[in-house]
Amino acid sequence: MRPLIYSFIVFIRQIRRDNMLLAVCLAPLLTALFFRFGIPVAEDLLTTSFSQQAIFSPYYLLFDLFTGLMASFMICFASAMVILTERDENMAAYLAVTPVGKRGYILSRLVFPAVLSVPLCVVLLGLFSLTSWSVPMIIVSGVLMAFSSVTAALLVIAFSGNKVEGLAMGKISGLLFIGLFAPFFVGTNSQYVVLFLPPFWISRLVITQNGTLFIPALLVVLIWIRVLSVTVERRLY
Repeated sequence: MRPLIYSFIVFIRQIRRDNMLLAVCLAPLLTALFFRFGIPVAEDLLTTSFSQQAIFSPYYLLFDLFTGLMASFMICFASAMVILTERDENMAAYLAVTPVGKRGYILSRLVFPAVLSVPLCVVLLGLFSLTSWSVPMIIVSGVLMAFSSVTAALLVIAFSGNKVEGLAMGKISGLLFIGLFAPFFVGTNSQYVVLFLPPFWISRLVITQNGTLFIPALLVVLIWIRVLSVTVERRLY
């Protein structure tokens, strides 16, 4: 365990030395503050200006979901960028033959940050949500968001040759967010066209409050992780 902890500390130091990655990790807090205090003000101004009863308020839950997903996505994206940098410098291959090992390297660089993103998601939704959430639903959603963000990070690592390509791939991996929006804007069964996207099931779970949807949500994201992990392992080592 000590090598894993030391490896994770090295990871944290790398984040601290890179201003861009530090800003990435702070982005979820800024997003949460903007949504919590900016959106209600915009809602009041726009409803008054256009004489409407509601404009943004029907989608407050979507803003909450986006806030939670941003927390885990940004942290996992920062992890992916660190891994790409270490791969370019051959550090990933070096660490794989140390006591850390291949599995320990992935744990310290991707799994640990994803796990830490869960309490961050819980805190942000607990303090800055626009709608009412139960504690169990926040925790379950946070876990699924962490898994989904690991999927996005694996996409970046698997299909990026370097850090520059990683930045571009990070934007492409953001297309996974489409699944988050579908249940809010597609009212028919057509929304299930994106059922293969992990965030889709998170939205469905929170909207319907149906706990059984946790099972397909978990299965979908685990399939993504399994498939991508094979490619990532080939690229890293």
